[in-house]
Amino acid sequence: MATGGLYGSSLSGTLVAQPGTESVGLYGNSVPYGGTYFEWFIFQESATQPATPTGGSWNFTTNVGTPPTGWTTVPPALPTLTVWASITFVNSKTGSTFTWSTPATWVKPGTPGTSGYSGFSGFSGYSGYGLSGFSGYSGYSGYSGSGVSGYSGYSGSGTSGYSGFSGISGFSGYSGISGYSGATGASGASGYSGSGISGYSGYSGFSGSGATVYPGSGIPLSTGSAWSTSYPTTGATSVVLRDAYQNISANSITEGFTNVAATGTTTTLAVGSVPNFVVTGSGGQTYKLPDATTLANGVNYTFNNNQSSGTIVVTNNSGTTISTVQSGGFVEVILLSNATVAGSWDVHNFAPSNVSWSTNTFDYPGSITSATWNGTTVAINRGGTGLTSVGTSGYVLTSNGSAMLWAASTGGSAVGGAAYAWFISR
Repeated sequence: MATGGLYGSSLSGTLVAQPGTESVGLYGNSVPYGGTYFEWFIFQESATQPATPTGGSWNFTTNVGTPPTGWTTVPPALPTLTVWASITFVNSKTGSTFTWSTPATWVKPGTPGTSGYSGFSGFSGYSGYGLSGFSGYSGYSGYSGSGVSGYSGYSGSGTSGYSGFSGISGFSGYSGISGYSGATGASGASGYSGSGISGYSGYSGFSGSGATVYPGSGIPLSTGSAWSTSYPTTGATSVVLRDAYQNISANSITEGFTNVAATGTTTTLAVGSVPNFVVTGSGGQTYKLPDATTLANGVNYTFNNNQSSGTIVVTNNSGTTISTVQSGGFVEVILLSNATVAGSWDVHNFAPSNVSWSTNTFDYPGSITSATWNGTTVAINRGGTGLTSVGTSGYVLTSNGSAMLWAASTGGSAVGGAAYAWFISR
């Protein structure tokens, strides 16, 4: 709201034209606007961006604006949703025509932080010494009667005199007719009502039943009504703690393991299932892996086929086979991506139980059903011929006593002391 005399208005609020040439270039605009002008901000609280406002008006006599419907001239005091703001350029020459900006975020409530742990209660303080105040002196009691009782009349006939005014308690009533009584003397002043200055009230005790009892060192354990034994942070029965990089360290960590007899059925795993399986017996078994979106990338499962016959079939959560483990085989599957329910899995087969090898030996008693040899010539003592090429057409594979060679066939006769075997090259 403009004050008196601001932007060319008079102190009375009436717009006054100013002499001279109007400046141009306000806010980078080369167009001279003329009149009184300023920026007007309006606000709206909404979870999503509202539409660009339209309408509104400004009264240059009262310097009060009426914002478009749904908008306010001040931001909300305690917003729970995003507060949006829109701006227009108000010109006294066109006080009822506004072009509002696209709403932009003015303030956005943040997410409340997690409450910190409550600290332990401190010891209760002393209730305070404090001396009790002296009790005041009691006032003098009034005379029990200042007047002298009149002589009693004859018994049963005379009326006794006034008994005199009592103390502050007021006038006593007429006494009944009494027999002869002597004249009552004036009563003396009463003594002090107190026996003396009252003593100290004494120290008050602790407000509680005793000092606060803390649980043992470690992580406190509450039973709901009291503190129980704390969890230690070191030693054999301590809780597991992470280091500054969120790593844990232990001598040994044993994952869950299940040994089952094959039933020829499908076992569907979940996020809480054990990750290691061994299957015995015969007949086969199928395992469906969990919904990958419930798992962390890098999780692994192992399947050990100890059946006498039958396979282990491993499928993803959509039912697609990702590995078939033959009898005696062992496979590990690793989740590479949990972006979908099926997931993306990596499969690694380990050597079966009847295979052994070292840096220079390999022992496999079974049959190689599919392989491509990419090594060097296979020596005779490894089951090969020691040759690197096929002989000339019609030649036969023979031995000269120290090596295999291709030679022309002689019908099985000995040539140069060499014995020929009938392996014909075509």
